[in-house]
Amino acid sequence: MLERFRAALVVAAALLVGGGVAAADTGNIAYMTGPPQCEKRTLVLAAFPAEADAILAHTTLDPNPVVKVGFRHYYLGTISGKKVVVAMTGIGLVNATRTTEVALQRFTCPTAVGAVVFSGVAGGAGRTSIGDVAIPARWSLDKGATFHPVDPGMLAAAQTVSVTLSGVNTLGNPICLCRSVPTVKLNDLGRQPQLFVGGDGSSSDNNNGTAFPCIPNGGDVFGCQPCSVPDRSLLYTGNFFQAVGPFLTRGLLSNLNLDAAQNPAFDAVDNETAAAQAVADAHGVPFLGIRGMSDGPGDPLHLPGFPFSFFFYRQIAADNAAQVAAAFLQTWAGP
Repeated sequence: MLERFRAALVVAAALLVGGGVAAADTGNIAYMTGPPQCEKRTLVLAAFPAEADAILAHTTLDPNPVVKVGFRHYYLGTISGKKVVVAMTGIGLVNATRTTEVALQRFTCPTAVGAVVFSGVAGGAGRTSIGDVAIPARWSLDKGATFHPVDPGMLAAAQTVSVTLSGVNTLGNPICLCRSVPTVKLNDLGRQPQLFVGGDGSSSDNNNGTAFPCIPNGGDVFGCQPCSVPDRSLLYTGNFFQAVGPFLTRGLLSNLNLDAAQNPAFDAVDNETAAAQAVADAHGVPFLGIRGMSDGPGDPLHLPGFPFSFFFYRQIAADNAAQVAAAFLQTWAGP
């Protein structure tokens, strides 16, 4: 009885001094201390439906996976044993910036974003050819005038990734009216695509500072949702009504410039990665960009180039990038 009384006095004193629940060594009695543990997840981003579906093919979704923030949808799950939040940003710098910012503001403890990975397609030049995957060591938002390095720990882990990439290009799910379709082979590259870690990447767009509007039920490039998500709806409009007006008045004419900006100075050229990195850097969150090549050298069909090669090879590029992302998450020791 005396020992129980002493234990009660210790706990009462701790509560008075600490102002909350405290832990005390009271024999067989255990007490919880502090706030609940914060679960860290990796935010895995992709720009358009084909890219997001390639990532989701490697994702085991949680029982209640959907988190909605306005018109943006985030999906909780695991990839290669790592807890993740998967999101489709939409095409372009503005969409990538806003989706990343919303995620970092929304996901704080008890579930927080501990790192950001962008997986998608890009134009290749220099070392990279169609089907290859690049993980640049640094990214530029001003076509190479300045660069920002990716997280050194993530880059070091990427350098240890061993993966066999596919040389077979498939049709994918271009209409995107249902969650899955049979695999239809288009062509074989006739070579083994390679993974390149290091070098430089560049991100820019022609939208004149406006958000590129998704198109409701616009297929696996321009659509507003990944094809495979559990909450897919033909009525979902994404950012269309918010973005279409500003885009038509300020971004449409500049967007008609179809220059893919392939530059031998860069291993990957895209429309989103460096913008997402800028947000992650501002929040002190580690970042890595992974891009599969849909444009550039190495086309056995000798198509005219962008945008023809992009629409033809987007699926192999998205699939190979997602395969590398999954292998990276398995290798990396981070959250």
